[in-house]
This record gives sequence, C-alpha cells and structure tokens, in this order.
Amino acid sequence: MYEQEITRRHRTAFVIAIDQSQSMLEELQFDGRKMSKAAAVAEVTNNLLNELIMRARRDDGIRDYYDIALIGYAGNEVTPLIDLKRVFVPVGELELYAPAIARVSTERVLPDGSPSICIEECPLWVAPRAEGDTPMYEALLYVRDMVDAWCRKPQNIDSFPPVVFNITDGEASDCDERELLDVANRIKSLETSDGNVLLINIHISSNPLVRSVIFPTVEEADTENRYARILAEASSIMPEPFNELIRMQRGDFCPPPYYGMSYNASIAELITMLNIGSRSVTDMR
Repeated sequence: MYEQEITRRHRTAFVIAIDQSQSMLEELQFDGRKMSKAAAVAEVTNNLLNELIMRARRDDGIRDYYDIALIGYAGNEVTPLIDLKRVFVPVGELELYAPAIARVSTERVLPDGSPSICIEECPLWVAPRAEGDTPMYEALLYVRDMVDAWCRKPQNIDSFPPVVFNITDGEASDCDERELLDVANRIKSLETSDGNVLLINIHISSNPLVRSVIFPTVEEADTENRYARILAEASSIMPEPFNELIRMQRGDFCPPPYYGMSYNASIAELITMLNIGSRSVTDMR
C-alpha cells in the first residue's frame, strides 16, 4: 500500500482547502514580517503550487504527474480558486490559471562563491481573503464528493491516493464535533487500489504560549485541548513510507504511528506539513 509509482499514466492528486473566514485577519510574524494569517497562508500556498510545478518539470516540459484542486471556504461559500468550471487542474496547465504574477528577488550563490540576486516571475493563484464564518463541514463535504469522483475515474483507480490538506485557524461554524468527524471519516474511507485518501488537518495560530504539535503520536494527540483531539481524530494516520521524513522533521525518536495533523502550528511548521504531505514517496517517471 502507498507504493504506486507516480507517472503520467498513474498520476495522483493534491487538494488544498483554505479557511478564509474573518478570523484569518489576525496578525502573526511570518519570516520576520508581520502580516495577517490570510496573507501568510496565501504566500505559502502559492510557493507550494510553484514547487509542485517545478517537481513536474522535465526537459520536454511539465509532465502531468498530478492533478491539483484549490478551494477556499468562508461565510456560506465554498469556492474553487483555480478554475470555476472544474475543480481539478492538471499540473501542466496550472500556470495558465494564475490571475497574477509577482516579481520575486532570489539570492543564489555563483560557482565562485559570490552571491547573485535574481529577479524571477512567480505566479500567484491565491490572494488573501478573510470574511464571514467558517463553513468547514460544507467545505469537507465538497472535498469528499470531488475526491470520490476523482478516485472513481478508470485511469485513477490504481493511482497513489489523493492527499487533502485542510488549513484552518478555528472551529467549524456549521457543524458539531460528531458531524465534523463523520465527514472527515467519509473522506478517509475513499480509496484507490494503492490505499485510502490521506486527510491532513493543519491548525495555525498566532498564540506563542500554546504548545505546538506537529505529526503527533497517539499519546501526544491525547491532550486536554478538546479541539486538538478532534483534529487528530479527524486526520489520517500517516502511512509507513512517510515515517522517516516525519521523524527527521520532529528530530526525536518517538515511534509511529503519527497523525497527519498539527495544532497551533507556526508558519514554518505549516510549510513542513505541506512539504512532507506533498512529497512523492516514489520516483516520478
């Protein structure tokens, strides 16, 4: 299980669901800068999408190793953020849907050791947004239906299963604990022949006083914090092929299994969660 090689014939899929509710206006420190949670999450998500494009780039162009879906939820809306007519976009087409382009300064080291500043164009798919309530139940129900349709396609039946990231800073406004766990379990029950869909829940916070938890063990997830426990129970147990990456990031020897969740995660930890969750565990050919 979770061993299928990712190829253009057997592509996989990534879904990123972003909480865009009013509370995302709260400010935090990100990379030495003060900005809203909404702005920080937008920047990290855009960077991840650019990285996914780079991973798929070969000499003959960008190969369609995976489909990507990006949705936002706020108020009473769940909205596709890439293409309003279809939720999944092949990675080879992703750049076509970027509504804006930013010029980014990148410092590189030349062969002689001297620094060089390069100006690169970076597509932007996500703009900061923060308004209304948090319709997380409706968002996850939407994700469940779209991922189910993807898994049922004949060309995807034997693929490495989709990975779903749910990025939020608060509790759902449209459901209770039981309903949230129910819709999360429905997502996790979806499968290809290579394994069940992975649901990774990521909570971000600007509160430095609350201990952060990233890829917790079963014992760590059994915490007095009710919402952290709910997030853990709603998340997937990470498959064995991811364990070494997770151990390296945690920097300790706590044995698996690990939950695919984080609570009170810093932006640096958010980047880690996205990178580990989206990293192919097999070579892409």
